[in-house]
Amino acid sequence: TYVIITAGIDLSVGSTVAFAGCITALFLVDGYPIWQCILIGLLLGTIVGLVNGFLIVYIKLAPFIATLGTMGIARGLVLALTRGYPIQPFPSDFEFIGRGYLGPLPVPVVIMAVIVILGQILLTKTKFGRYIYYIGSNPTAARLSGLNVNLTTLLVYTIAGFLAGLSSILLISRLTSAQSNMGSDFALDAIAAVVIGGSSLSGGEGSVIGSLIGTALMGIIRNALILLGVN
Repeated sequence: TYVIITAGIDLSVGSTVAFAGCITALFLVDGYPIWQCILIGLLLGTIVGLVNGFLIVYIKLAPFIATLGTMGIARGLVLALTRGYPIQPFPSDFEFIGRGYLGPLPVPVVIMAVIVILGQILLTKTKFGRYIYYIGSNPTAARLSGLNVNLTTLLVYTIAGFLAGLSSILLISRLTSAQSNMGSDFALDAIAAVVIGGSSLSGGEGSVIGSLIGTALMGIIRNALILLGVN
């Protein structure tokens, strides 16, 4: 959502999920403490996002080209590390993140709710959120107004990478397995959900709540098609 509001695009989301998830899984299988493995997954996702931001802000690559490049690199590294084989099994305690419950609510739902609330507050109630809208509306005017456009853009892509890393932790915990091809459709799904939720690809417009609604609509439609027997 943040990336698209700044009139950017991130095609590396799915590859980041696979990259962070598979390497986290390798550490889990080797017997490292669960909390260390989770930190590694979050750190790897953040690094990919930071690289995206650096290429866009300082190397002056177009977001489409920069994230397309990191998408290919991350997916290639995963294939080289795993050789296409699934990685399993994981410690039973790790499965709580993707399969456990806090009272009546699944843990992933609780995590999603926290991220949506924090993301919406950050976007609508802070200077950083205002800067995101300003940059998406008119980056030149934002720069001339004294906004640190480079730093804000770098942070936006870094946040996107961090959340992709978090998604990878949730995904491998829920599936109790990690594979090099996981997350292959995530980029298009993420972009579609954000646009359906009211964000503009030209930037300057959108909300986290809208993206949540867009995601829910996509899920409902997809499940309905399966229930109706559509191929």
